[in-house]
Amino acid sequence: MDVFWFWLLILLFFFAIAAAPGWGYTRNRRPYRSGGAYRYYPTAGAGLGILLILLLFWLGLIVIAWPWAAPVTAPPPAAVN
Repeated sequence: MDVFWFWLLILLFFFAIAAAPGWGYTRNRRPYRSGGAYRYYPTAGAGLGILLILLLFWLGLIVIAWPWAAPVTAPPPAAVN
């Protein structure tokens, strides 16, 4: 589950950038045609999802497995004499 949170964070980040109303391919599509604040809803929703995941991670309620982190290994068993 911890790897899921990392990839969901990355996916939401790219969605927030791609859904921005300034991109040329989004100007003629709904909800971007209607103008007003509706154009920013997809980007704002993805951004709020990113902030929620980071807040829960900061509070310690979820665990995010960073791919570049060293794996946690168990200590070797104690010697039996």
